[in-house]
Amino acid sequence: MTVRWLAIFTCIISATVILAVAAFIYFSMNQAEEKITEKLPDLVSREAAKHKVIYTKLSDINPYVKEAAIASQDERFYTNPGVDIKGTARAIFYSLFSGHRQGASTITEQLAKNIYYGDVDSLKTDIETKILALYITQKYPKNSILEWYLNIIYFGHNTYGIGKAGKIYFGVQPKDLSLGEAAYLIGIINLPGYYEKHPAQALDEAKAALNSMVKNKYITPEEKNQAWIKLNSE
Repeated sequence: MTVRWLAIFTCIISATVILAVAAFIYFSMNQAEEKITEKLPDLVSREAAKHKVIYTKLSDINPYVKEAAIASQDERFYTNPGVDIKGTARAIFYSLFSGHRQGASTITEQLAKNIYYGDVDSLKTDIETKILALYITQKYPKNSILEWYLNIIYFGHNTYGIGKAGKIYFGVQPKDLSLGEAAYLIGIINLPGYYEKHPAQALDEAKAALNSMVKNKYITPEEKNQAWIKLNSE
C-alpha cells in the first residue's frame, strides 16, 4: 500500500471513529436530558429515605469533612463545570481504544452516578453521568451538590451518608468529627466494602486524604501530623 493510500485509509478510519463517538455522545445527551427532567432534590430525598440516611445540612457538617472531600475527590470542585474536562477526554479515548474503562470522576459525577444509575456500570453510563453532571452544575448551587453528595455516599457497614457514618465509626455527630476522623471517613468512600474488612489499609487512605488537604492548603503539615497521631491512638 502506497503512502498516499495509507494516509487516505487512516483519514477514513479517523473520521469514522469521530462520527461514531459524536453519535454516541448525542444519543447519551438525549438519555441524560430525559433523566434530568425530575427534580434532583426529590431524587436525593428518595435515596436518603431508601437507605435510612440521617440527613445533615452542610452547615451542620464539620468543615474538615467538606475540605477532605474536595481535596481528595475533586480539588477543583468549586470552579469546574461538573466534570474534569482533561480527565474526561483522556478517559473516553482510553476506553474506546484500549477496550478498558478509565474513570475521571468528580464529586458531581459521583452524585449523578449514585442517584441515577446505582450499581449499573458501563461506558454508556459513564458518558451519560458526565453529561448529567454538566446539567446539575448549571442548575444547582455547588454547596447544595456537596450537601447531597455527603448525605447519599456509601461508607461501608451498610451505612449511607455522613450523619450515620459519624455515629457508626466514631460515635459522634458530623459537626463533632475531628480532622483525622473526617479524613478517615472520606478516605474509605472509594472502596468502602474493602476498607471495612481491612482497617489498616483504611488508615493509609486517611493519610492520603490528609496529604491532599495539605497540598490544597486546607491544613498545615503540623495539623496533619497531629491529626495522624491522634487518629492512630483511637
